[in-house]
Amino acid sequence: MTLPLEAQEWLDGGGLPIHCTSKLRVLRENEEELRQVIKEACMDALLMGVAPGYLRQRMEQLMAEMLSEAVKSDSRAGAAGGEALGNDD
Repeated sequence: MTLPLEAQEWLDGGGLPIHCTSKLRVLRENEEELRQVIKEACMDALLMGVAPGYLRQRMEQLMAEMLSEAVKSDSRAGAAGGEALGNDD
């Protein structure tokens, strides 16, 4: 049985749970903001007649593109030696 998304742990690049409270707070706040925006966008699209399967496909494509851009941006920042939040695990 899969836990609800909000009950699942955030994992780092090595697959280990993130324990830093400031990082978890930011991740949870971002997730809640995204949840609200995505919910509104989905409701709008469905009200305008977009097929649910196509909406899912578009959202998955959007997420894949955004993640790809973020990974590229993060690798450039890492090469410059910067990290957004300190590691106070």
